[in-house]
Amino acid sequence: MRAMRGGMYVALALTILSGTSCTADGRSSEARAFEEALRPLRQAKSFRMAGELRSPDGAQVRFAARLDGRGACTGTVGGAESLLIGKQVWTRWSDSALPAAVSRLAGDEQVTEFDPAADPAEDTRWAAEKLLRGTYMVTDLPGAVAETEGIAPVCQTGLLLAEASSGAGEVTSGPVTVLDGERLRPLSRTTGPVTVRVHVPAQGSPEARLAEYRVEGGRSLSIRFSDLGKPVTVRRPDGEQTIASRDVLAVLDRGGS
Repeated sequence: MRAMRGGMYVALALTILSGTSCTADGRSSEARAFEEALRPLRQAKSFRMAGELRSPDGAQVRFAARLDGRGACTGTVGGAESLLIGKQVWTRWSDSALPAAVSRLAGDEQVTEFDPAADPAEDTRWAAEKLLRGTYMVTDLPGAVAETEGIAPVCQTGLLLAEASSGAGEVTSGPVTVLDGERLRPLSRTTGPVTVRVHVPAQGSPEARLAEYRVEGGRSLSIRFSDLGKPVTVRRPDGEQTIASRDVLAVLDRGGS
């Protein structure tokens, strides 16, 4: 997954024009509800996220992640376990998910069928799969290609959503929809190509039932939050077998030469 570098690593200074009602402090009621819905994430610091990532071509990947409140997180994404600490990410795929993962690392449009009896010198994708089996791929961020970044884009989005409550700019309220039997209204802030949308109950306290992070023409994430404030521990996989993502990509590059 490619980190959304035009929107994921920038501050959310959100501005759009809309007709809204104002409160005594000059903020619109929509802006206040938007901020109140996201503020618990900022205050909790640590929390769980579960949701779906969509790529521009419509592909969907499920994820689950836990943030520890200090910038580190761990979870699963696209058939892989992955964790982020500082500027490094470790990712290890299940055996069944490896063929698709290697095809994505190689930039294939479709999953390549591997021949287990093939000569690795002739089949670089099979060679890469063998290197990655049971092994953590380690990447120094930013990764050379999107697929090397594992859970990092999800973690970064969670951190940005936690900070969105303190952003500036107008908020628009969309039409009420029904999700899981509950009537919800979407509250949105937009800056440039980035939109943050929070779905809150149509009536009552503005609690975030679902949050979305969208980049125009790019990837989007829809996220549900839970376990706010619950301690999370993220540990480096010391003692585990690892390989640098650049070495995996070097093997795959031989197939394109």
